[in-house]
Amino acid sequence: LVLSSRDADVELVQAIEYSAHPMQGKKIRDFEPDVESDLSLTPELMPGADVVIDFSSPDGTKTLAKRAEELGIALVIGTTAKDFEWRAAVKESSKKVPMIHAQNFSLGVNLVFKVAAQIAKSLGEEFDIEIVEGHHHHKVDAPSGTAMGIADSICSEIGRDVKNDLVYGREGQVGKRKSNEIGVHALRMGSEIGLHTVYYASEHERIELTHRASTRDVFAAGAIRAAKWIKGKSAGYYEMTDVLGL
Repeated sequence: LVLSSRDADVELVQAIEYSAHPMQGKKIRDFEPDVESDLSLTPELMPGADVVIDFSSPDGTKTLAKRAEELGIALVIGTTAKDFEWRAAVKESSKKVPMIHAQNFSLGVNLVFKVAAQIAKSLGEEFDIEIVEGHHHHKVDAPSGTAMGIADSICSEIGRDVKNDLVYGREGQVGKRKSNEIGVHALRMGSEIGLHTVYYASEHERIELTHRASTRDVFAAGAIRAAKWIKGKSAGYYEMTDVLGL
């Protein structure tokens, strides 16, 4: 809210929260004093917006996406979930309105998606790949959407199956590591905003590709950039690589 209110190219026309939210009906400036706005929180998307930015919950996103379809409003979605069926269901809305659904709106992370895949392809099958993500102890899902995004990009580039070749943590007598598997591991600690490292290791050397977020504003800034880019686009499913011209 603060970043959008400071952007001369953005007009804030609505703020949405679930109906039982304790601040429902309150003016934005009452809970976000840095935003000079008389708008009040509402429980449902209403006509009048060009683009809606959504960082909520899987159920909330599904409801919002359907509503955006009805109103012809473009979608910028940052809600994440490991559920592949849910992701496919949300993507259906892109047949009627333009949509960007990103695992992470950080510009740096989206470069990592691309570079991680390129490194995996260049190094070849003799290198084992492991992905480790770390977040604050309040995060309720694991692995992170960003870790899954990295895994998706790598699997697409080197022909691995994201449903069958990913191994989420290891415990007990798991046996020898299979050559096609990619490990995905989650850390939950303190106030960590977002830490992601991809390890590539052979018998002779190891490469580490790391991104670390310093502030949560990085996600808001990327989402606002995506919203400005998607305004006026035709219906379809877009990615942050399109926004960045990659």
